[in-house]
Amino acid sequence: MLAQTIWTGDNIVFTKAPNADWTLEANQDRITDDIWLTRKNNQGLFNINQEDGYVTEVSPTGTEWAFGTTADINNLTFTDWETSHGSNPPSTVDQDMVLHLIDEDIYIDIRFTQWGQQGGGGGSFTYERSTDQNLNVASFDQDGVQLFPNPARDFIEVRGLDSQAQITIYNVIGKKVKQQTIQPKQKINLSDLSPGIYLCKVNDTTFKLLKQ
Repeated sequence: MLAQTIWTGDNIVFTKAPNADWTLEANQDRITDDIWLTRKNNQGLFNINQEDGYVTEVSPTGTEWAFGTTADINNLTFTDWETSHGSNPPSTVDQDMVLHLIDEDIYIDIRFTQWGQQGGGGGSFTYERSTDQNLNVASFDQDGVQLFPNPARDFIEVRGLDSQAQITIYNVIGKKVKQQTIQPKQKINLSDLSPGIYLCKVNDTTFKLLKQ
C-alpha cells in the first residue's frame, strides 16, 4: 500500500462553465492518472475516467470527502461526496474540505467557490485545490531560458531565446496537448488548456508549468 501523502503545493483554480461539454479534457480536472473530476449539466461530481455519470453515494469513484483541512486530518471523518454534504452541494461553497484519493492515499485541501444550480447553472462549478508539492512551479530558469509568467493564465512567453525553438506541452498523464515552433518573444496561447500542472519542453529543456 502507498504511504499517506498530503499535497501542500501551489493552489490551482478549476472551473467548469455552464453547459460545457464534460467529455472534453478541458472540462475535466485530471488530478491523477485515475481521478478525473467533472459534472454533467446537472447532478453531482463524477470520475469520468471510471464512470459514465453521477451515481448517488458512489460518485466520484475512488474518492472520499470531509469538511475541514489537512492540518486537522487525524480528526476528520471521511464519507462519499453525497453523504459529506448531506445531499446539499451548494453547502460546500466557501467551506474548507479535504478530498481523499483512496487508492493513491493522497489528501488534498479543496474549497468550492461556486456551484451551479437548476435554472441556468448548467452543471457549472469552481473550486480551488492544492497540488503535489513535488511539482511546485514558483520559479524556473535553466541556462538563461525561462517561462514567463509561471504560474500563467492565458499566455506564456519563453524568455532568453536567441532563435526559433520547438515547444511541446504535456499534461500530467504524459499526453501531448500542444506543440508549435516559436520565435523569440512570441507569446504562446494557453487559453485552451484546463488549469493544472504541465510539463513544457523547449527544445531539449523541460520546465514545469502551472496553468491557472
